Amino acid sequence: MSKKSHDQYWAARQRLRFIETCAWWKGIVNRNDLVEIFSISMAQASSDMQAYLDTNPTALAYNLRQKRYEATAAMKWVITKPRLEEAAALFLGGDIRAPWGSIGDPGDKGDAVSVIRMPTRDAKEIVERRAFLAIMNGYRIRMRYVCANSGKDEWRRVRPHALAHDGSRWHLRGWCERHDDYSDFALGRIAEIEWTRDLMALPRPDEEWDSFVTLKVRPHRSLGALQKQAVELDYGMTGGSLKIKVRKAMEGYLRAQLGLPLDGGDESKQLLECV
Repeated sequence: MSKKSHDQYWAARQRLRFIETCAWWKGIVNRNDLVEIFSISMAQASSDMQAYLDTNPTALAYNLRQKRYEATAAMKWVITKPRLEEAAALFLGGDIRAPWGSIGDPGDKGDAVSVIRMPTRDAKEIVERRAFLAIMNGYRIRMRYVCANSGKDEWRRVRPHALAHDGSRWHLRGWCERHDDYSDFALGRIAEIEWTRDLMALPRPDEEWDSFVTLKVRPHRSLGALQKQAVELDYGMTGGSLKIKVRKAMEGYLRAQLGLPLDGGDESKQLLECV
């Protein structure tokens, strides 16, 4: 294959990936999206849409009134594995970026490099998709949630409005009608999820989500001088401390990642403390 042919194939493949990504996560895609993102002609966009329909015939249905393609309830992905991180970055402005076009895991790079692979804490793909679309469209959902704290398996009605990533897994943030308050639900613990398609407003603002706190951390006072210097270098501290801004609702996740207990706790093994 010549370089020109290879580049053309790669560009066409990227456009098909974009079609599938939009359809899977947003539920809709149209030719204008392709024209604007990839600077191609409308004729080429039409050709790309047809190419995707030929590849995945049951994925999309054309809405003549809206003049757009809409994902069917039975849509399955065939070109690229859905990545919630990518969807959050593309459509919600999320902080976790997935490189566009990356396929598969990087793997070890020979004897000089090794990577620890932590156990995956992923959710079911259909759970991720339905949760995402509920946030995008303002749907109220009904879900069967397996709670580790209570040991119960319960159906709950939730009005989701955001996604939160704690550094290792995704959480759905929303109003829990059972507890009449905002809660986080680990996506991996959602066994089943259904749309009610009820467009219900949130009963009140999520103050903990909308407000921010700034944690100022420094090496723990119990460390020696060289130990403190090592911690300062490790965390890129300036002037012996580091400031981290985070949503109030996610403060607990940040503290857990940094080994900072919320209420006291054993400090004997802490490397950091709050100023």
